[in-house]
Amino acid sequence: MKILQGIAGSHGYGSGRAAVKRETGVTPQRYAILDSEAEAERFRRAQTACDKRLEKLIEDCGGQSDDAAGIFAAHRMILNDEAFFKKVLSRLESEKLNIEYLIYEECNQVTAQFEAFDDPYLKERAADIENVCNDIIRALLGLQQDFSLSGKDGDVIIVAEGLTPAETIKMDKSSLRGFVTEKGGASSHTVILAKALGIPAITGVKDAVGTVVDGDTLLVDAFLGTVTINPEAGQEKEFQTLSAKYMQKRQTYEKGAGLPAVTLDGFKVDVNINSGDLAGIQDFNASSCDGVGLLRTEFLYLGRSDYPDEETQYKVYSDLAARAKGKEVIIRTLDIGGDKQVGYMDLPDEENPFLGYRAIRLCLDRREVFETQLRAILRSSVCGNVKIMFPMIVNIEELREAKACVEAAKQSLRQDGLAFNENILIGVMIETPAAALISGKLAGESDFFSIGSNDLIQYVTAADRMNEKVQYLYDSCNISVLTAIHMVARSAEAAGIPWGICGEVASEDRLIPVWTALGVSELSVAPPNVGRVKHIIRNINKTTLLPEIERILKHKLTNEVKLDLDKILMRID
Repeated sequence: MKILQGIAGSHGYGSGRAAVKRETGVTPQRYAILDSEAEAERFRRAQTACDKRLEKLIEDCGGQSDDAAGIFAAHRMILNDEAFFKKVLSRLESEKLNIEYLIYEECNQVTAQFEAFDDPYLKERAADIENVCNDIIRALLGLQQDFSLSGKDGDVIIVAEGLTPAETIKMDKSSLRGFVTEKGGASSHTVILAKALGIPAITGVKDAVGTVVDGDTLLVDAFLGTVTINPEAGQEKEFQTLSAKYMQKRQTYEKGAGLPAVTLDGFKVDVNINSGDLAGIQDFNASSCDGVGLLRTEFLYLGRSDYPDEETQYKVYSDLAARAKGKEVIIRTLDIGGDKQVGYMDLPDEENPFLGYRAIRLCLDRREVFETQLRAILRSSVCGNVKIMFPMIVNIEELREAKACVEAAKQSLRQDGLAFNENILIGVMIETPAAALISGKLAGESDFFSIGSNDLIQYVTAADRMNEKVQYLYDSCNISVLTAIHMVARSAEAAGIPWGICGEVASEDRLIPVWTALGVSELSVAPPNVGRVKHIIRNINKTTLLPEIERILKHKLTNEVKLDLDKILMRID
């Protein structure tokens, strides 16, 4: 018996025999060619073949997973993005090298940019580009595209270095009981699809492929992130008991996901979802939540050779607004900079980019870029309940200047005879200590607040959330963090504006009672968490809980806070 540790991705319990996928790799040779036009034609044939394959995958998986259909649609857009392959074709003409090698080189350069980001969500988007490029290279080389479970009997746990979306979705779900991968994080497509398909998944398991042998019995605990290899009989029995209890809870959560989240004493909380890529937008189902609490727009600017134009942005925003069917869609304006570097923007090298030229600071400096996005957002507002949110605000001057830009964009749309919602709501993302400290003043000039908890924790505790050495400080229950959020909640209440929370703490079980008691209007969470978050809210009495939460927030020690919050959770869940 041996236990491996990884990152819990798609929660659940799974048991079965190991099916280990060995990587074959796609590393094409480099050689000179004589006819660049013939080589370009060979590329076009491979591109067409891959496009037809993706089209078939979308058609085949549409009924079983909207998430999968959206991912393949996003891959199809990359595949047919002429701007992405422009450099490759240009090099083909000038360097006279084989096309698969040039694609391989360009893919490595672009994915390296994404993988350099500190944001785990954006790091995972490199996999999209890599998957598309590998598909084309395999087509050019005449290689097999996907891993198969053919010949595997009984319940199966896939163990792999990594899995492509196509491999994930095409596997026989009747026998598949879990995924264990070395690569990927909580936002990888393997995890997204595993969640959509209800299959437990653990990522980031070091040397899983080298340790597990085909046919080993595995127990996958995708809550603790553990993989038990060849367990003892007693361990297996205890595991099956845990699994049965979880399935009962899961059924309860799923049944309540589409119902309102109303506390026992009648206080309603909207439970929205976060979205930040094309797949998430195309997958959006309005009946599964109360709206979109955070649309990250950076994906529109990444992996490109130039800024996205107004029509490109308008199409994405308006599509999501229409899909929301009247439910709110909060669009965060561009938050490029910091860890998100884009070549064509010619951003400066900075010693501390997280405190530098980014987000609203960049937008106010590059008015043309900002106005293009604002015009697209405003135009989309006639298609649904669209709201605008500014990131990284630290003073009133910035807020007023940003709002003036909105008014300028409105005026330009009037001159062009284009429709928009004149009364569109404008909010502020509270994600810096500065914004929290002046939240009373910001509330007087904002229509709503959304607390960006991931950055707020990082800035309040002065602890890099990606640095393992200071993870003990990056704590959602840190007294300073809870005090800052409490201050923001009071400011919003005094001004009579709604406030919400996005980021990981919005769906953290022990903190949901805190936010509810303090009067949160909206929680924006990952789609799979909607049902669970609503279930907890429905079992809370806000009125009676508030005095207890106020007392807990006066504790001096973080562990005291956690202990008391866990006691509350045990009572209500």
